[in-house]
Amino acid sequence: MAMTTIERVIALQKVPLFADTPGRILAAVARRAAEVEVGAGERVIEEGAVESHLFALVRGRLRVQRGETTIATLEPGASVGELAALVPEPRSASVTALERSTLLRIEKDVLDELLRDWPELASGVIGALVAMLRRRAGDAEGGTGA
Repeated sequence: MAMTTIERVIALQKVPLFADTPGRILAAVARRAAEVEVGAGERVIEEGAVESHLFALVRGRLRVQRGETTIATLEPGASVGELAALVPEPRSASVTALERSTLLRIEKDVLDELLRDWPELASGVIGALVAMLRRRAGDAEGGTGA
């Protein structure tokens, strides 16, 4: 059954990328997001593909992998593909559903329009991306970031 706008807003509030975004703006994001259902073992993102959208994980679990190496396991509230939604470049990893999962897909043009129309969304997105990049840099240096 399809999610309501309210259910989508609640799901997006759990995503660090959108956590500080006002509800009225999240409602606009929620209305424009596409609901995607994937089964266990289904590929969500293919390493090397050039795409321009991000996903917010609502239900299920995802495996992020580079080659055969698992980089992370994502739980509800996680997002994946954030950088590609801002600057489309080849995906740096593949993402596969570990179990039946529900995601919200947000296209670059939707994100661009929302960022243009609501500058307050931009500060939240930038802050979340900086935190994510710092965490990844810590991981690469042997840190313990998630």
